[in-house]
Amino acid sequence: MKLRAVALGCLMAACGGARGPLPAYFTAVQAGHPSYPDARFITGVGLSSASAADADTRARENVALQISTRLESETSSFQRFTTQTGTSETVTSRVSVRTSFDRAELIRVVERAEQEGVFYAYAVLDRAAADRELASAMGADLTTFQAAAETARKARAGQEAGAFAIAATEARKIRQRIDSAFVVRRAVAGHPAGEEREYVALRNQLLALVEEARARFVVGVVLKSAGAGPLSDFTVNAVKRLGLRSDTGACATRDRKALSDATELDVTPEEKCTEGSLGERCEVVVRLVAQACSGGISGAGTVTVVRGAHPSDRDKARRLAWDKVTAQAVEAAVRDALKGTILIEE
Repeated sequence: MKLRAVALGCLMAACGGARGPLPAYFTAVQAGHPSYPDARFITGVGLSSASAADADTRARENVALQISTRLESETSSFQRFTTQTGTSETVTSRVSVRTSFDRAELIRVVERAEQEGVFYAYAVLDRAAADRELASAMGADLTTFQAAAETARKARAGQEAGAFAIAATEARKIRQRIDSAFVVRRAVAGHPAGEEREYVALRNQLLALVEEARARFVVGVVLKSAGAGPLSDFTVNAVKRLGLRSDTGACATRDRKALSDATELDVTPEEKCTEGSLGERCEVVVRLVAQACSGGISGAGTVTVVRGAHPSDRDKARRLAWDKVTAQAVEAAVRDALKGTILIEE
């Protein structure tokens, strides 16, 4: 009976946490845990006078904060590394990386203690195990990117503008996610992932091809009928703001060798004026249709209906309607029309 009482007392002491001196790793910043060396683990301590659960939360948050802090330096390091493969400054200036660590479930509390009403928790993240989890999570994206980038490379070599635009767009949609994932893996593991170098080379090759295609691309702005106001200028300026060249050439007028790098943008203004009980009323809508000169892909955009009214003068009602066709509205419609045929800047 006495032995059972002693055993029960020891068990209760263990459940309540350490009653003797606290191990140094709970209170000293530089003191490492003998079972969790820094080379293999990211560690954090949590203290709370409220509860053991609160101490657990604080310990996990401490580990996550360390990772978040490392993400800043690793993002810069990753960007420096990814510009060292001969890619032009213009291309690499388009590369941006946004990172965050959102895998808190990989952080676990491995030890707890209590002393004089204060709860202590020690949390760790296993670098190697976490890296394996992160690698698995990004595996599907990486496979998709590699396939799309290779398709884009072959399409560009074969002057298949439509196939190139589709494949390059697919690859670029997931590029930032993959960049971010590699940065997080650097912060967690303490070194670049084994797959990173091959990915960066393929990514930079794709960016260079996109830059080359954009430099050669020309958009032929074809105004289908005369419209009031500076509609033609608005359209041409919108194309230029997208970083693309423009002219007034239709696909039918271009040299056959130039078709793969050209798109025709048809701009069709439509007017409808009527006389009503309140006077003259005019409606204007502008429809834009983009068609790759090599065929296969197209896109459309619309400047939505705008209206103008005047008690007696139809020309004034018409002008009032056209005044509502703004440069911003035309630019949005141009972007909508072209995004299906040309690689718009990210």
